[in-house]
Amino acid sequence: MARTAAPVPPLSLTDGGRAPEWDEGLECWVVADPRLARQVLNHPGFASGTFERSFQLYMADTTRAEYRELTEFLRLWFVQADAPEHTALRRPVQRMLSASYVRSLTPRVEEITEQCLTRLAATRPCDVMPAVAEGISGEVMAHVVGVDVPPPVLHEWSRTLSLFIGAMYRRDHARAAQRVMVEMTEALAGARALEDFPTDTPEDRARTNATWAMCLFGGLETTASLLGSTVLTALGDRELWEAVRADRPGVVENLVESVLVRRPPLRHLGRVVAHDQEIAGARLRTGDLVLVSLTGQGPLDEAAPDAVCPVTGASAPAETPADEGTDRNLVFGYGPHYCVGAPLARMEAAVLLRSLARRFPKARLSDEAAVWGPNLSYVGLDHLYVDLGGEA
Repeated sequence: MARTAAPVPPLSLTDGGRAPEWDEGLECWVVADPRLARQVLNHPGFASGTFERSFQLYMADTTRAEYRELTEFLRLWFVQADAPEHTALRRPVQRMLSASYVRSLTPRVEEITEQCLTRLAATRPCDVMPAVAEGISGEVMAHVVGVDVPPPVLHEWSRTLSLFIGAMYRRDHARAAQRVMVEMTEALAGARALEDFPTDTPEDRARTNATWAMCLFGGLETTASLLGSTVLTALGDRELWEAVRADRPGVVENLVESVLVRRPPLRHLGRVVAHDQEIAGARLRTGDLVLVSLTGQGPLDEAAPDAVCPVTGASAPAETPADEGTDRNLVFGYGPHYCVGAPLARMEAAVLLRSLARRFPKARLSDEAAVWGPNLSYVGLDHLYVDLGGEA
């Protein structure tokens, strides 16, 4: 007897909630209400394949044909798939990046951090972003994946792919992204992380390469952004910096969580409307793009934490009301697509704060220290200048 599929519950908006809004400039729906955002990110009426839809909308037919290898490469990223395919592809990566594995990485992350701080002390002006934030995130991801590629090259790859993903209509971005795809694939040949993943057939190799290229990409820009924003926040408040220096219980981990709330590295996730539907009077059509806010605000606005981190033990900032658990932030996503690298990013930020405070207790921000990068989706610093004040 055939099994009848369970009915799909309709999306609902709570009293006072913010309905989806159509943005003429971005040509997509914007979901900013936190409760509705959680539903959209975990609802079969919204698909994850935003790349495929964007290829159709923003790339000319001739460009899609010319850069078919690039578009196929991006289609294979498992964040672009939904259950059951996404579940099957994500599971081995999630096992590899388990909380116990991330905890075991702590000594290596501490070593990398000390090396990056030594390089920072030797440069003038002292710019935290290239020397430390990009250095740590790059070295850590190179270690995790098992590739011998320096951080500047890894971040150049990541930024190039980001530019293409954000502006697929530009042939120059497509050309540069295709080059990066080739270089990443070559670098991944023989990478340690690929040893336990299927590579028997061309299809297996393509999927495995795409999976680990995606992991490299995901662990670079957003993590560097978190590291930079964490240092900026700590050094921008002398009382807070004193608490970090004293390493009072919970201070460092809760500071990282507060930065995730107030300066989340990623502001939005994309979805595609899977079938015609109406939410609070907004009529969404099949194929419409949806921008789901991870901050509870719109694309041009400015953020609410997650469950206890299994690595750092951090939980929500104290000011988050206990009865608002359903509104805790979505900065690492929600549901099946929750970021597998969240514990690693949190741990890197905590290690950096403790190492910086121990080695350079008199550190302070330079004048006009922060130079923010211009991006609607990624919130990150291009430069962060500091005065280290000498080693302890």
